[in-house]
Amino acid sequence: MSSKKQFFYFALLVGSVGAMLIGWLTFIQVQQHLSEKITSDVVQLGNKIDNQLERYSQLPEVLASDPRLLPPLLDAISNRKAAPMVSQYQPVSQLLDQWNQTLGADTLYLIDLAGTTLASSNWQQTDSFVGQNFSYRPYFQQAASGQNGQYFALGARSDKRGYYFSAPVMKEQRVIGVLTIKVDLSLLADIWQYEDIEYAITDELGIIFYSSEPEWLYHSLIPLSEGIRQQVKQSRQYGMVDIGALTEADSLSAFNQQGIQALRRLPEMPAKTYITAQHNMDKAGWYIYGFTPQTKAFEYMGQVLLLFILIYILLCIAVHSWWQTYRARIALANLNSRLEKRVSQRTRRLQETNQQLKITLNQYEHSQAELKQTQDELLQAAKLAMLGELSASINHEINQPLAAIRTYAENGRKLLEKQRYDTVGRNLDEIIQLNELIAEIIARFKVFARKQNLQQTTQRTNAADSVRSALSLMRNALIKQGVILRLEDFPEDMVINIDAVQFEQVLVNLIQNSLQALKEQPEPQIGITLNVDAGQALCRVWDNGPGLSPEQKQQVFDPFYTTKEDGLGLGMTISRRIIDAYQGTISVKDHLGGGAEFTVSLPLTSEITP
Repeated sequence: MSSKKQFFYFALLVGSVGAMLIGWLTFIQVQQHLSEKITSDVVQLGNKIDNQLERYSQLPEVLASDPRLLPPLLDAISNRKAAPMVSQYQPVSQLLDQWNQTLGADTLYLIDLAGTTLASSNWQQTDSFVGQNFSYRPYFQQAASGQNGQYFALGARSDKRGYYFSAPVMKEQRVIGVLTIKVDLSLLADIWQYEDIEYAITDELGIIFYSSEPEWLYHSLIPLSEGIRQQVKQSRQYGMVDIGALTEADSLSAFNQQGIQALRRLPEMPAKTYITAQHNMDKAGWYIYGFTPQTKAFEYMGQVLLLFILIYILLCIAVHSWWQTYRARIALANLNSRLEKRVSQRTRRLQETNQQLKITLNQYEHSQAELKQTQDELLQAAKLAMLGELSASINHEINQPLAAIRTYAENGRKLLEKQRYDTVGRNLDEIIQLNELIAEIIARFKVFARKQNLQQTTQRTNAADSVRSALSLMRNALIKQGVILRLEDFPEDMVINIDAVQFEQVLVNLIQNSLQALKEQPEPQIGITLNVDAGQALCRVWDNGPGLSPEQKQQVFDPFYTTKEDGLGLGMTISRRIIDAYQGTISVKDHLGGGAEFTVSLPLTSEITP
């Protein structure tokens, strides 16, 4: 077998083993990451639902103490045989309707001890609860026994999913009726923000009553016994639907312990494997499940394997080229040795030997030329990649002063119409300065492209002046967004080792990111502090926005990572490279008052004098 075939089979064996190992490790890591993400999502959803339901949990008990509810209930006790009319207790129904509009609930209704509704906030609707008997509902039975009640079910009249809160209406320490609030669970659709996973909410039996997948509704996660199915059907909690099972799990606890489950979208369809997570809602007695297809883990694994294969092929080509060159050198050395030993004996074959030597040398030179060409192509590719990154960076950095130039120009036109020539002149001065700033930024990017020159640069910059310059550049954006600046007194003699323009670029990037995070904040605030610690100048920029997640903190300095719809994801990468070039550091953490806090640390070139 030739050496080329041996090398090919060996490389194929090593590559196959490496691909299997990397694929397996990637699959495990991605599956764990997806499981953690789903767990976080369902926990957040559970907390949001608890907060929504908590708004209504205490309201029935508070409203039940209103004395205006007593006359219908006392009348019902004294005249049990007469059925209530829709308009019989109209003032009370109007009162309940007024309360219901204020609370934003679905329905608010008053029930006597026989379970008959006397007054309701929907008394004017065709599906009015007035006259309906709800004595079979557990929430009525709980409240009639003197306790506050909670219960989930489909509405007997409206066929809408709702959560019921009830409280007893008392007179002289005696229960005379029940006040109930029905909350429409359509609010779940408003608070669910995750489109990349499926979710389902079940009761304690595992029956799904709310889901992002319509085919799963009113199915159970586990097979239910015939007795339980009949009991659920008789309670009319979910109407008269026939509850089927989506899995073959032995019990709900066994289902919850498995992170991977095979579910059917419909019982007659093939099962699909999901990565699952579960969260208990102890207050409501529910379970929230999150599902994401396991195929996503395979997609990520395929991408990693493709990248590994490409890199491995390039590595094999490089190793093979080196091996061929090495073999050529060894062959040349052996040939020279044999020629020296046999020169006296083989004079007649000298010409033939020399010809063979020339052929060998030509092959060697050809291999060397191919190797050099390969190296030049790799270097050229690296240069093109860097030029592409720098071009995108320049576009990102000069957009800010260009936007300011446009703002000054538009303001100048309006001021010119008002004949405010002095202010127009100042605007033109600002435009000239911003134009010079753009030129400086472009020049700085040229320096940035040559790392060795950037490292040799030593600048002396007044930190306070740079902060004020950056704030001046962002003044209009801050005012437009209504941001409150929290600035401490800056030490005027703090001199740091960095170029002034580049330091201002870093500050502008940080302020711009804070403005983006504060778009939905009711009272937006940005703070900047300057102080000294252990011979280092510390500049902190914070805001009171939503802050950054752990994943965002890890990726915020990565190239092309952004949370903005129109962002390039280069601002923070460029900022870190600028600070690193001057032996400084930049980091991010949670601000004590909420939001994010970025800290830039740079060496001092002179100590602060007291």
